[in-house]
Amino acid sequence: MSQKDEAARIEAEVQKRVEKIVAAQQKQFAKLMEATMKNSLKGVDKANASLRKERKSVEKELDAVQKLHAKAEREGDKMAEEYYQGRQVQFREAAQTELLRDLVCMHLEVGKSVRDIAIWLNVPKKFVENIQQLLKRVAEHSPNRSKRVRIEGSPKLRYVNMGRGGTIYYESIDAQFDMWWEFAGGGAFIIVDIPTKEQWEVRTNITLDQREKVLTFIGEQIVLDHMSYGGYFIIGENVLTFFSAEK
Repeated sequence: MSQKDEAARIEAEVQKRVEKIVAAQQKQFAKLMEATMKNSLKGVDKANASLRKERKSVEKELDAVQKLHAKAEREGDKMAEEYYQGRQVQFREAAQTELLRDLVCMHLEVGKSVRDIAIWLNVPKKFVENIQQLLKRVAEHSPNRSKRVRIEGSPKLRYVNMGRGGTIYYESIDAQFDMWWEFAGGGAFIIVDIPTKEQWEVRTNITLDQREKVLTFIGEQIVLDHMSYGGYFIIGENVLTFFSAEK
């Protein structure tokens, strides 16, 4: 397979993984819409026994539920599409990172060199080296706090969960900012939106030279708080992508 063919295959696989994320969001939004609209249909879910005995009432109720379900699916698709359009950069980066990580791991396992892998996949050599080092350090991302990154300001993370995603709040004496998170659609565990280098100082009030250190602290804390079997993460431009140690 030529490099051109490999690039096309990677792009197709990235698109497929992005579509899985969108499909999961459509399902989630449809459920949300259906639950919301059910609450607004007074008398449908709370109909008493005598009402249910009446044929016309039962047929009316069934018709209302069917229309409700159809509307929920339409609205769910629309909401998911709007949601995806607002976050497509992050979703695509996460899907591509996940796929490249899988390919790098596969090539490392068969003994290919870092240089050869970087050339074949057309990625920076540092990306491959980072994956190689992360795999070796999985055991370090554990409750052993002495090995973790330490930063000033007594930072902590606060989590708000809303179904398949939510918000993570970084709070310290010197800075406060938030990031959205989503369950990933493939081999990755979750993805977390992060400020790009251009956005960093405006969104966080933290100097750019501290970006990698702060993001490493955040990543390690998330692993500690939510990945009981351990794991690791890759710092990207727009997202942190998390992988379970079991993957």
